[in-house]
Amino acid sequence: MCNIYIQESFVNETQNCRCGETDVYETFTDNKKELFKHLQKEHGACIGKVFVNENDTKTPIQIGWVFQKKCKYEDCNEYYIQSTWVTLHESEPIKTIKYNYL
Repeated sequence: MCNIYIQESFVNETQNCRCGETDVYETFTDNKKELFKHLQKEHGACIGKVFVNENDTKTPIQIGWVFQKKCKYEDCNEYYIQSTWVTLHESEPIKTIKYNYL
């Protein structure tokens, strides 16, 4: 079995703004439980799950978790609440190029 791939999106909840996101990348494990524990250590407590409705299904599918922790700004002595949305992927995304000729 291949390792799990993830993408992380960072949100400053204090200022209600998105701080950035990673590309989809390969993690160190193929075990969801082990990955979850590692992500908790890195991003704080799990406060929710990420869901999608795929192919017009009525039942949402869980695709990740939302973590939250208190972080210190790098340029001052103040703190903010950071949420990290982590989505799980089987592989890197498939990218295509479409040429729009004149």
